[in-house]
Amino acid sequence: MLTFEELMEKGGVFKDMNALSPHYVPDVFPHREAEIEAIMKSVAPALKGAKPKNVFLYGKTGTGKTCCSRLVMEKFNSMNRNAVMKYMNCRIYDSRYKITFKIVNEVCKSDAKMGYPLSKLYESMLEWVEESDTHLIIVLDEIDIVRDVDDLVYTMTRVNDELERGSISIMGISNRLHFKDRLDPRSKSALYEKEIIFRPYSANQLYEILRQRASVAFIEGAVDDSALQMSAALAARETGDARYALKLLQKAGVIANDNGDERVTDAHVDSARKSVDDELVIEAITTLPQHEQIALYGMSLLHLKGSSYRKLGDDGQDVFISGEVYDSYVSACKQLGITPRTARWFSEYLHDLDMLGLIALTSSGKGTRGQTRFIKLTYDAAKIKAIVEKMFS
Repeated sequence: MLTFEELMEKGGVFKDMNALSPHYVPDVFPHREAEIEAIMKSVAPALKGAKPKNVFLYGKTGTGKTCCSRLVMEKFNSMNRNAVMKYMNCRIYDSRYKITFKIVNEVCKSDAKMGYPLSKLYESMLEWVEESDTHLIIVLDEIDIVRDVDDLVYTMTRVNDELERGSISIMGISNRLHFKDRLDPRSKSALYEKEIIFRPYSANQLYEILRQRASVAFIEGAVDDSALQMSAALAARETGDARYALKLLQKAGVIANDNGDERVTDAHVDSARKSVDDELVIEAITTLPQHEQIALYGMSLLHLKGSSYRKLGDDGQDVFISGEVYDSYVSACKQLGITPRTARWFSEYLHDLDMLGLIALTSSGKGTRGQTRFIKLTYDAAKIKAIVEKMFS
């Protein structure tokens, strides 16, 4: 039987696999210099004792929003002024109460207990900011996940009307194109004082990012340059997602290790592709807002029933019209004991799912059942059904 000692003696191709993690923050961030500078300019007034504007970072998954904001935050907090940036992952802290509670305990250094009234937490935060004359910037990653986001934005922005010293500002981060359309007009105007857009990476940009990370992650000479180029090209062809490219290269390295190979090659990248695609789809589905998960679930049920509308000249895949998909969503909501949202909200869900690549959405031409949209799944319906059912079980 293999021992731990034998495993430790096997060198493998990796030097520091953590450098390929999406959470790794490098000292230098290629091709995001302009965005980093824009973030720094947005928060800099706080270091001078003034309230900065609220800022919103937008871009598709894997375009560097989180890494850039964390890089700026590290530099900002090292200045040791009466100013602090606090990062929060809204998949964990997904309500106004949870966010306020964490600020009060970790930033204001209070000893609040879970269950304290929100009003008491609010007063503690207000008192600390004013007494310490601190300019607090709350970084809310995936702010669109927050259930009561309008209340959150209203609370955190209106607090400044009650402060004589110090301030609170928000840096919101989202990969959802239509998020702003869901906000109350007052919240929208408050949150979008400054907007910074992160564009998808090109193949050449992804190659340079991978080359930089590979120099830290792998031992010298352990990765073929063509493997880096292939990983970059595959990611660029999909969505320009650096996270996908890094995951692909990491998985290829693991396969090389498992095979006892000394170098990561194109063949390893090709072998890694299927499992990485599946992992990212599962991650994408499990981290969707609840109603978007149910919308996908409804589509999977339609597909598996064989109920679909097919356009002439279609490629043979099931294509649905938006009306029948909405009906299936409503039916799935009732089955799960959840109140369905309106057709207007459902339309926004479809846009988000299309942007994430989980469905393909196209508008119909004139004369085809009126002005409607055609929808098809881009991932296996049975797998979608199983993933969502597991989450609601």
